[in-house]
Amino acid sequence: MKRLLLIAAILSACGTEEVSDLDIVGGQKVYRSFYAKVGGCGSTLIRKDWLISAKHCGNPQKAIIGLYNRKDPKNGGKPKEEIRITQIVKHPDWDLQLLKLARPAKTKPIQWSTHSIEDGARLEAFGFGNTSYNGSGPNYLQGAVFFYNERATNGARPGILRAANRGQSAVCHGDSGGPLIYKGKLLATITFTEGKCSINGLMGFTRIDHHWVKEVIDR
Repeated sequence: MKRLLLIAAILSACGTEEVSDLDIVGGQKVYRSFYAKVGGCGSTLIRKDWLISAKHCGNPQKAIIGLYNRKDPKNGGKPKEEIRITQIVKHPDWDLQLLKLARPAKTKPIQWSTHSIEDGARLEAFGFGNTSYNGSGPNYLQGAVFFYNERATNGARPGILRAANRGQSAVCHGDSGGPLIYKGKLLATITFTEGKCSINGLMGFTRIDHHWVKEVIDR
């Protein structure tokens, strides 16, 4: 995703993690109906009346589901929905939050990934984040490919998955909360980048806590 909006910085054993509203650096224009813009961040439709995003994204009031071209009122001819957010439930420990919609969306939600993941597995991320560290966000939704780093993930704090790109793209300011996809299903959300959105840097994603999500949305 081209740019992640860095909102805060957190320290970890592996250095300074820049928590961001990420945008994809070096991404490609894509359309994903399950992607939703919420304030300065991204989110993903996981049930017709629930989105998941990053906790550090704050308290958005509205979701634009299926946003493709943020400068075009007609969304480039793609379907989109604007729905008010009525409830926010934050994860007690991880950088996740659930957003309840005022009404069910017409869009089909994405399924959650339950696949085991191997080192080097191909992952996809999406967002409207900056296309460079000091730049601005793109007009169109961006997508990029990343590769799972098992060794770095094993050394990360609980809930964090680490991935990188082979010198071509990175998440950046404004991408936070957006989806990380594995085999067509939601695996994690975008949480942080390192090294000023460097295309050679490792990025951090928060795994979906399936037990917590089910506990909240099935109440």
